[in-house]
Amino acid sequence: MSDRSWRVFFVVVALIVLTGVVYSLIQSSTSFKELMSDQVYDTEKISYIRIEKMGSPYDDENSVEITDPATIDRIINGFSNAKLWRTENYARGMMYSIWVNVEYTPFSIYYTEPDIIRINPNRGGHKKYSWNYRITNGYDKSIIEDLFKEE
Repeated sequence: MSDRSWRVFFVVVALIVLTGVVYSLIQSSTSFKELMSDQVYDTEKISYIRIEKMGSPYDDENSVEITDPATIDRIINGFSNAKLWRTENYARGMMYSIWVNVEYTPFSIYYTEPDIIRINPNRGGHKKYSWNYRITNGYDKSIIEDLFKEE
């Protein structure tokens, strides 16, 4: 092969690799709203949210059930503005298991302090649901913490 053919070959290979890297970066970034648009499009259809503090033995003091529509809106809207970035890390802080009952399709959110989230739609779904995400624009965790202080 001539020198020119090798250069063309390497340029084609470099373009293929660059396309894969760009595609991977695009797939790594999302938002809660994009990820859950098919699940939570109307908070009025959420009948209740149950939040459990994990990491200590289960008892009634470590779980809260919310049926108030205003509080449900506050919790979901707090997450809906979150920008997410795929990560392989798993935080080791306090973990909250948030069960959201939306009509006939419940799903769960696992939020680990300070900023790791995982969403489980409780049914088959896109591979993005099996990933852990870091919340990149911050999340006001006081929304959840205040629910446990009220009791």
